[in-house]
Amino acid sequence: MFGFSFAVSFGAVVSPGPVSAAIITEAPRQGWRVGPLVAFGHALLELLMVLLISFGLAAVLAAPGPRVAIALGGGLMLLVLGAGYLYGAWRGILRLPEPDRQAPRRSSAALFGLGLLTTLSNPFWYAWWVTVAAGYLMQAHALGPAGVVTFYLAHESADFSWDTLLAAATSTGRRWLTPRRYRTLVVITGGFMIYFGLVFIRSAFPAT
Repeated sequence: MFGFSFAVSFGAVVSPGPVSAAIITEAPRQGWRVGPLVAFGHALLELLMVLLISFGLAAVLAAPGPRVAIALGGGLMLLVLGAGYLYGAWRGILRLPEPDRQAPRRSSAALFGLGLLTTLSNPFWYAWWVTVAAGYLMQAHALGPAGVVTFYLAHESADFSWDTLLAAATSTGRRWLTPRRYRTLVVITGGFMIYFGLVFIRSAFPAT
């Protein structure tokens, strides 16, 4: 459960978005600590989402109709995202945003708040949680509270690992995370997302 959740989550985490843009903007002036501080704000909102889905909507989502809809919607979303990653890497469209070195320094509390605001401003985040993550949470919920906790910890491990790596690489002048390495990472995660998308769609039609 942990490894599966980590792999699926990492594919979503590496996509360029408001959170990664905020980290790349702040890290050149404030170092690697920007990554985990922004991730903490992001993680708080995701904890609320996990609790809402797992304990507030679990019975509704487990019904045959919603379960199939989520599996199909989440699978299609993963296929589209994975194909978009591969196409974007091939055409050079997906690349790390350039840091804005003119922006003022922020306090730890401000960076935490930045994680909240950038998460709430990302439409992809909402779509991910009500489709892909909701489907996996239904499976985790069947294993009891330990399954839900494991899913959440694995998901946040992917977030914290990537955000910290991104901040560290950006603050050191991108000696580690070069554009070519980032493109390779996008291709790998795109392939994983296509695979998981097919698995997700297949789960909508269990063998009888």
